[in-house]
Amino acid sequence: MCGRFLRRLLAEESRPSTPVGRLLLPVLLGSRIALLAAAGPGVYGDEQSEFECHPQQPGCKAACLDAMRPLSPLRFWTFQVILVAVPSALYLTFTLYHVVWHWEEPGKAKEEEDALNLEGERSRDAAGSRRLLWAYVAQLGARLVLEGATLGLQYHLYGFHMPSSTACRKEPCFGSITCVLSRSSEKSVFLKTMFGVSGLCLFSTLLELVLLGLGRWWETQKHKVSTCFQTLACPRRHKEPTKCPAVETKEQLPEAEF
Repeated sequence: MCGRFLRRLLAEESRPSTPVGRLLLPVLLGSRIALLAAAGPGVYGDEQSEFECHPQQPGCKAACLDAMRPLSPLRFWTFQVILVAVPSALYLTFTLYHVVWHWEEPGKAKEEEDALNLEGERSRDAAGSRRLLWAYVAQLGARLVLEGATLGLQYHLYGFHMPSSTACRKEPCFGSITCVLSRSSEKSVFLKTMFGVSGLCLFSTLLELVLLGLGRWWETQKHKVSTCFQTLACPRRHKEPTKCPAVETKEQLPEAEF
């Protein structure tokens, strides 16, 4: 029962999507989470402990680090992953509701097949498919907006390069002091990697929307062509003259023999 329900849920969840949405987007999201969990703390975990300012003044290190990094990159990327995953979670919840709402009918399909009206069943399935399709498109649009917004915010906060040193003029520092960031090259490589993964997710989401639009347009064109052929063929069939066999109304009487 549980396995059949999960199979139905996965089938309904992936029904509106293309191979890009079925394979590429989950792989990219999983690789982003794995990359952040595996390498993120090792690269950015010492950002506060190895941040040094010269000359050392009480409270100056914390003030300069706050001015240089208003938000920790690790916390920002964690927030980004959670924010981008919210539309997918909402779509999965909607699909779960759809499957639960129609769960009794598939479970009793074999027993009630003779009693159900096939026309009503098809129309109900078509309406459910349309709702799932629009919900899927909505979650793709939300993901596209969130990916673009967080990618722009990431560039605004960190840019493409982590500087090895920076000049700080911040209270309670006296004058201008120099602060040094440890392993800036390694941090820059990881920052560019996260930029690349986020940009690839953004491009894949846009590609999925384009493929869905092209698929919808192609189905519409096929429906129009089939309808046109049917309308052209039906009058011809109606105009064909019906050939009826000739019926003799008068019987020829045999000649009388004299």
